[in-house]
Order: sequence, then structure tokens, then C-alpha cells
Amino acid sequence: MDGTHNIINGPAVVIGCAALLLCLSVQGSTVTMVMTVFKGKVRAMVSEKRNLAAHVFFFAAILVMLMSHLLQIYIWSLFLYFPGIMQDIHKAVLLAGSTYTTVGFDSDTLPLRWQLLEVTMAVTGLFAFAWSTSIMYALSQQLYRAED
Repeated sequence: MDGTHNIINGPAVVIGCAALLLCLSVQGSTVTMVMTVFKGKVRAMVSEKRNLAAHVFFFAAILVMLMSHLLQIYIWSLFLYFPGIMQDIHKAVLLAGSTYTTVGFDSDTLPLRWQLLEVTMAVTGLFAFAWSTSIMYALSQQLYRAED
């Protein structure tokens, strides 16, 4: 008997999709806030030749994006802990962080039945980090526009 029935199973798909959608909703909300608040402020500060203040705001936006990623890692850990997939919340946070960032420690692995969640966590992180990168690029375009 092959292990396919253990890897692609209904509960893992449902939990994975729910966590991915919640995480990407957090990411989308954060992106909207950063683009609404920070982009205009950075643009205004640069046009007023307040470059140091603009850089500080840029770094503040990076910290906001970091908090979004940490929240998403925590969300994933709750999706591992509360259904009883993992019994230790600390280990759940470490596994979620390791997998979401695609570092993937060898010692961190879920039972065969739940390993699809690790793939979904990694995809969530890839999507979210790519989105954050595009936002940081858009902000840096405002930051360095007048400095040429």
C-alpha cells in the first residue's frame, strides 16, 4: 500500500487552505495599510527633502511587514496546535517558522498524515514574502526617486 492516502487527505487540505487564506488575508491587510500610510508619507518626505525621516519611515514599514510575517507564523502554529496535530505550542511555532520561511529543519516534521500542511505552510510563506518584497520595492522607488 502506498502512502498517498496519508499525504493527500481531506482534513489536511481543509486545514491548510483555511490557514493559507487567513494568512494571506493578514498579508493583504498589512500590504494595504503599508501602501496607504507609508507610501504617501515617504513620497511627501522625499519631496520635502526630509530624506532621513523618509528612511526611518521606510524601515518602520519593514518592521510592520515583519510583524505580519510573525503573526502568520503564529497563525500556522495555532492551526497545528488546536486540532491536536502537535501537542506542544512552542514546537508548533518553531515548526511553523521553519517551514513558513522555507528553512525547514530536518528534525521538524509532522506525521506522514499531516505533511501536506508543511508544503502549504511553505507556499504561504513564499507568497507572502514575494508580496512583501514587491511592497518594499514600491516603497524604495518612492524613497530613491529624488536621490538620483
